[in-house]
Formats: sequence, C-alpha cells, structure tokens
Amino acid sequence: MKRQMKPKSELCDRRWHFRDLLDALPAAIYTTDAAGRITFFNQAAVEFSGRRPEIGSDQWCVTWRLYWPDGRRMAHDECPMARALKEDRPIRGGEAIAERPDGTRVPFRTYPTPLHDASGHLVGAVNMLVDITAAKEIDEARGRLNETLEQRVTERTRQLTEALTQLRESERRFRLFVGGVTDYAIFMLDTGGVITNWNTGAERIKGYRAQEIIGQHFSVFYSLKDREDGLPQRMLMTAAHDGRAEAEGWRIRKDGSRFWANVVIDAVHDDTGDLIGFAKITRDMTERRAIDEQLRQSQKMEAVG
Repeated sequence: MKRQMKPKSELCDRRWHFRDLLDALPAAIYTTDAAGRITFFNQAAVEFSGRRPEIGSDQWCVTWRLYWPDGRRMAHDECPMARALKEDRPIRGGEAIAERPDGTRVPFRTYPTPLHDASGHLVGAVNMLVDITAAKEIDEARGRLNETLEQRVTERTRQLTEALTQLRESERRFRLFVGGVTDYAIFMLDTGGVITNWNTGAERIKGYRAQEIIGQHFSVFYSLKDREDGLPQRMLMTAAHDGRAEAEGWRIRKDGSRFWANVVIDAVHDDTGDLIGFAKITRDMTERRAIDEQLRQSQKMEAVG
C-alpha cells in the first residue's frame, strides 16, 4: 500500500508555521550544514548579532569575533559550534563573548547540537544563543546588596533542522526541537484556545502530562478570578487582532501552586492570511521576580538610610 504524500501547499504552510514559531522565540536560533555554513536563522538571531547573515556562505564562528569570558580571543576550532560539528556531540551551556560589527560585546551561553539524517549521517547542527547580559548585571547588583543570594540563569534547548523537504520529516524534526526545550513552555492552540500539542518544558513548568492537557482550554492555567474577568479570551482576541499578545501575571500549575509567568501568544496564519491557531510560549519568571523585588527593597532601604 503506497503512502499518500501530503499536498505541496500543505507542506509549505507547515514550514511557514514552524518558521513563525521559531521567530516568536526570544532566544537566538540558527542552523548550519555539516561544513558550518549558516542555513537558517530567526529574527532574534539577527537582533542578537547586529547583522543579517548570508545564507549558505557565512559561518557563525568565523564571521564573528569570539572571546572567552576572561577576554582572551577564541580560536575558530574552539568555538562551541565548530566543536559540536567536529566531535559530533552536543556542547551544553558553554559561555563566550561575541563582538558585534559595531564593536559592542555581548556575553552569552550557547547550546549547539549536531543533526543527523535518517541514516545517521551528520548533516549539520542547530544552536541557541542566550544573551546573559541582564543576568550578569543582576548578579553584580545582587552581590553588592545581598551576598547570600545566588542566582544563575540556564536555558537549554534542542533545535529544529535547516532543510525541511517533506512534511513527515518536517514534523519529526519539529517535535525533536520543541520537545527538547525544557525552560520554555511551548504549545499550540486552535482558534478557540484549545491546546493541540505540548512540549517537555510545558510539562515541567505547568505540571501536566501531554495526555492530561491536550484537548483542554488553555484558560485552565488562569485563576478563577482571571477566567471570570475574561482575561484568557482577551489575550486571544488581542493576538488575533494585533498578531501578538504579551503579558505577565500569576498562573496556576496542576498542583494548584502559583508561578509568575511571562506569556507570549502569536497568531499563526496560513499563506492566504486566514487565522489557523496560536503559538503560545510561557516562561517561569518567579525567581527573577523575587530577585527584582529584593533588589527594589534593598534600594528602598538604602534610600531611607
């Protein structure tokens, strides 16, 4: 029995949906081929690097000036992406400093992961760059005001591959990417707000397994008062009208506990412009909020003193 192939238009639609989701992520993401040439990058990567790379010719490790955290120049073969390709293994959480074309420098963590085809051959790599400038500043301020408080920010992810040639392969690689992200809750909603898929990060942050939550309305994460006030529906309406809705507030886990969430909902359209659903990304900002609050209280006490 022959396997029926998906229509080409449906394949193109799904690829654009995946690109929309990647562009919605606040972390810089790019992919390369096995030689290290860039094959894909999202908008956050452009903003992070200060330039728009040339697809198929630029090599991220070569194009940038990279430095070790202590300021020493980083050789090309020491670049985490180059090591991931050469050693054919993930490099987790390596820290470095990148110099942008305008001379500004940004500290970041990097998570390159090799990608393989169905036969196991290395075809490239996917990388996520996490700007840790704000975290560095918070750590310094926290160290001056309260030496006993410690905070480090770690964001880990797996990435989507560069060349999506057919729908089945696209969906497989997409599931690998989304499923591997643990520090972001990433899932899709239909046009009515019903959850249609669920990643590992969503399970970790919200406490629900995929089989428990898929098919439920996303308002289950809101308090009773927020639901009565119509907040979930307003978020969807804003995203549908403006293309995006972003907010922070208390959300509810499966066990009833609260966490402070940063929420982004992006509208997803097909190639004709019709709304077909929403991409929703949630970050747990509870610890960050507590640190900011302590910082404000310390500054207030200093002012009073």
